[in-house]
Amino acid sequence: MKIKNVSTSFILSVLFFTSCDITKKEGKNPDGSDSLIAQNTIETEKVEEKLPTITGFVSSDKGFSTFVAALQSTELDKVLDTEKGYTIFAPINTAFDGFSEGVVEKLLKPENKQQLTNILNYHIIPSIITKEDIKIAINEGRGSVPLRTLGGKKLTATMKGNSIFLIDEMGNGGKLITTDVEAANGYINTIDRVMQPKK
Repeated sequence: MKIKNVSTSFILSVLFFTSCDITKKEGKNPDGSDSLIAQNTIETEKVEEKLPTITGFVSSDKGFSTFVAALQSTELDKVLDTEKGYTIFAPINTAFDGFSEGVVEKLLKPENKQQLTNILNYHIIPSIITKEDIKIAINEGRGSVPLRTLGGKKLTATMKGNSIFLIDEMGNGGKLITTDVEAANGYINTIDRVMQPKK
């Protein structure tokens, strides 16, 4: 599969200030002095606004609050805050409705940190790939392509119409909703189901 090296993109915001030239008044100042009457020159400044990291992006969106709580519980939020490039399939809040009542709360407990880490790793690709990369690989793979996740497990990507679906090792399918949302250190794709690896 072709994997692109996507350079970090930045949004530049330019603030303009009035630049005033130093001028000399002919004759004398009101106080009788011959000094120059001038205003300070303020040069045009460029302010560079960086894109947030993956962690910063999802943390700012309430639609990912359950996913963010899980990242923080496993400390994977720190991993996704580094400069290394990642592609993630971020489950929206309603994606966790597929769990039985009380399961999410149980997974967030410290004693279940490893189990939750395994689930979250299954949503992270340790390289940068785009929707177009996946589509091309699916076509070359005759309808599907395996994706190797951060935890070393395999997700299968396939197409239905123009939408990409991921199939986990348990046979569950999840649809990618929004794709290629750019962060400073990779891409975010939203998915409507939590993927689960085999234990």
